[in-house]
Amino acid sequence: MKTILTIAKPVSWVSLLLIVAPPLLHFSGTIKADLMTQLLLAGTFIWFVSASLWMKSE
Repeated sequence: MKTILTIAKPVSWVSLLLIVAPPLLHFSGTIKADLMTQLLLAGTFIWFVSASLWMKSE
């Protein structure tokens, strides 16, 4: 269980970047709206899975 905790915490922090960065990139004109929504969906899914793993262990 300790291994899952050491992997899940950094993964959840990186997934939060997937939730924050795409709207900023879309606003600056770097990425299109469809890519932004896909990244937001992926970041949300990854965050819910990884955060539930390490929050359950604490």
